[in-house]
Amino acid sequence: MAVPEGHERCLGSHGRSPVSSQESAQLVLSRLVALGIEHVVLCPGSRSAPLAYGLAELERAGAITLHVETDERVAAFVALGIGRASGIPAPVVTTSGSAVANLHPAAVEAYHSGVPFIALTADRPEWMRGSGANQTTNQVGILGPNLVGQADLTAEQIIADPEQIGRLVGLSWNGPVHINVSFENPLNPEGAVFDAIPTRGAFNGDVRALEARASNRTSVSGQGIEPERLDDRSTVIVAGPGTPYAEILGRAGAGTVPIIAEPACGERNLAEAVPAGRILADVFANDIERVIVVGHPTLSRPVTQLISRSDIEVITVANDPVPTDPGRVGRVVEVMPEIAPQPRWLARWQRAGEAAWKAGRDLLGNDLDALGAAAVIADAPGQWFLGASNVIRDVDLLAGHPDAVFHANRGLAGIDGTMSTTRGMAKILGPMKVAVGDLTFIHDLGGLVLTRGQDEPAADIVVIDDSGGGIFATLEHGQDRYADTFERVFRTAKSLDIPGAARAFGWEAVEVTDRQHLTEVLALPPAGRVIRVACERPVTEVRAKRTELARAMAFEAAKAAGGPESVQTP
Repeated sequence: MAVPEGHERCLGSHGRSPVSSQESAQLVLSRLVALGIEHVVLCPGSRSAPLAYGLAELERAGAITLHVETDERVAAFVALGIGRASGIPAPVVTTSGSAVANLHPAAVEAYHSGVPFIALTADRPEWMRGSGANQTTNQVGILGPNLVGQADLTAEQIIADPEQIGRLVGLSWNGPVHINVSFENPLNPEGAVFDAIPTRGAFNGDVRALEARASNRTSVSGQGIEPERLDDRSTVIVAGPGTPYAEILGRAGAGTVPIIAEPACGERNLAEAVPAGRILADVFANDIERVIVVGHPTLSRPVTQLISRSDIEVITVANDPVPTDPGRVGRVVEVMPEIAPQPRWLARWQRAGEAAWKAGRDLLGNDLDALGAAAVIADAPGQWFLGASNVIRDVDLLAGHPDAVFHANRGLAGIDGTMSTTRGMAKILGPMKVAVGDLTFIHDLGGLVLTRGQDEPAADIVVIDDSGGGIFATLEHGQDRYADTFERVFRTAKSLDIPGAARAFGWEAVEVTDRQHLTEVLALPPAGRVIRVACERPVTEVRAKRTELARAMAFEAAKAAGGPESVQTP
């Protein structure tokens, strides 16, 4: 039988480490606390017991805030939310085996959105790998290539070089690292884990430390990078979510030019951000001479087409892990360029955006379909998390100048862990609301399970229930010629009593039937509600209404902008 690569020297080696598992756990946890880790998310398990005992002691001493979850996928997204909101990673601790693999969806989202994230996984001793022992696999590399750092450590290696934990944590400020630690039996302590509770230090990758290294907007991380000064060609900034440190790194978009900003990026709240950006991208297509891309904008096809054009100048500002340049046409710069003010150009966009927004709202009427629900959400205040699929796109289309602050997982734009990420963010930001489709809700049902006796910030979940994958109705798959296939393999409506599921998990269930009722419910502070909005419509009706809406918005935008030369009635 073939022996897995790297395991040859381990077979037959049953020598025990002279360092106990509790000493190993103490070394790791003491170093993490000293490095400024404040929150830890733990999933119970036997092999990770040495870490669990140590974390319990740290929690009792007030050295950390501990969050206990059962489902590792949920736990990973809770940790992702904490890292996204705070800029400081919250290590997610698991036992060995398949538990580690469940961290992968959150890890790849952290990688592609540049969010601080640490997977701290317990493992069998190295000599047991390849032996067929219970819950034993090769965990090294199990999270794939989407990491900014990883290490497979024994107690002896930690003692020999304790700073390697610090080096890994130092990498985690802009993405995921994996720290895999082997533990020998016995896994339970004979006494206290810590001789003395460690003192928490300052995280060396948090906002405060980066600010200390970046003296101003033109001196990034002490490197003295001067921003490029651009000429007066007609310029638009296209902004998407970036790393938590985009502003400090000089990678955020600003200036007196139009900004097409996705809901979940800070630029959306700037005065230069225009409503209905994806509509305006087409209206002004012939006038745009330059695009500057910041963050990771991937929300709409019209905007992706704009930043992929080869007939205009495309500048993409460096982003982690890679610059956003889907058309491979961009020129990459390290910091946001300086732009000469373009007030007339900006005013045209602002007039067009307001006209498009008003036309869209007028056409919607009072119907509580998915678009109507998104309009109400767009007007609601507070901290919001928006699920992938239709809801974030509809809010993007229909939001004017929102009072709310929107967040989203846009690194890979999956529906995984949406409610769990919201719960993690709420632990930092306070009470939040989250809007999801019914399939996104189902995908993260485990995120509704709350641990008894654990403090949990209030959250409300708005479920826009259009009976399945409504976004596919808006794409080519919803065309009439695919009607025989659409319901079966794209819409995939589920038989789930959403209010009943909410009550089973201990949440209050609310069903709304009209826009006024939804407006009133969303005006209330979050209080552990699942708010179902029933809005199933025939595919042909969905497609027709969305087409009519886009045409009406584009028509009014073009009139307000003073072009094109011929404006045809929609």
